[in-house]
Amino acid sequence: MSKVKISVIVPIYNVEKYLDECLKSIKEQTFSDFEVIMVDDGSTDKSVEIATKYTNLDDRFNLFFKKNGGAADARNYGIEKSNGEYVAFIDSDDSIRKEFLEKLYSAIVEHNADVAVCDFRFYFINTGKTKRAHILSIGNNRVYNREQALKVLLRDYKFRFYLWNKLWKISLFKDNKIKIPNMMYEDAVASSMVFCHITKAVSLDYSGYIHKRAFSKHKEPQMTKDRVNDYINTIPGIRKYLEEQGVYKNVKYSFYHHRMHVIFSIPSLVYQVRNELDNGVINNCVSGIKKVFKCSKASPDKLESLKNTNAIK
Repeated sequence: MSKVKISVIVPIYNVEKYLDECLKSIKEQTFSDFEVIMVDDGSTDKSVEIATKYTNLDDRFNLFFKKNGGAADARNYGIEKSNGEYVAFIDSDDSIRKEFLEKLYSAIVEHNADVAVCDFRFYFINTGKTKRAHILSIGNNRVYNREQALKVLLRDYKFRFYLWNKLWKISLFKDNKIKIPNMMYEDAVASSMVFCHITKAVSLDYSGYIHKRAFSKHKEPQMTKDRVNDYINTIPGIRKYLEEQGVYKNVKYSFYHHRMHVIFSIPSLVYQVRNELDNGVINNCVSGIKKVFKCSKASPDKLESLKNTNAIK
């Protein structure tokens, strides 16, 4: 297939209720030079039927199939199949405003940036109401160099760790052999890895992405013990890569912000999975917090083994 400006990657798994809205929002983009890489991850509902409809309607839409391996695996597969110069990740139960690709691409070209970041809106399924995140309400576009951008990202405040509210130069993934890790909260690790390699980032005061939530942006409706451990394991995962790239010392105080986010979240997350626990809520909270501090202070060569050790049991 010939080159296009943007590849839009949509991982699909049993989302028949929302998929048509997602794909329609991509098809109706004001920017036209794109391809859609739909990756079915073993769906058992009508998702494939809906995706196939779009391949028949628009030859920019392409459907690929793979065995179930999770969203990260589907995204990595999509990157391999992509022909674009830039890549956008759209979750299959979300949607984008019609100017999303045009605005982010224009900002990248104007500022010769490697990644563009925009604001987004939460859509709460139980109420049907939307709420702007207001992470980038700063007026005009703002440009950051690598260290500035990485510091902002690690604070998880303005840029946020999400892969989906951004347009990325795809060579950042391919040239640096970056694979999105197969875990929950993989966005935090993957975005941190990619930001180590950018030259310039640009942020837009534009709310272009609509992210669906079950009921509240402060709660996780399907929290499990494994999810809690994966959240904690973003600490050694991120720090290990920052150390390998030689940037940890310059950004460690911003990294500490993410560390504190994790520490303060542990009691709430552990309480949500209290029925799964072997060692009780208090013991697991202590164990989780101890691991966070241990991962923050351990020598770099110890981080891989720490990453593979669960704190919550």
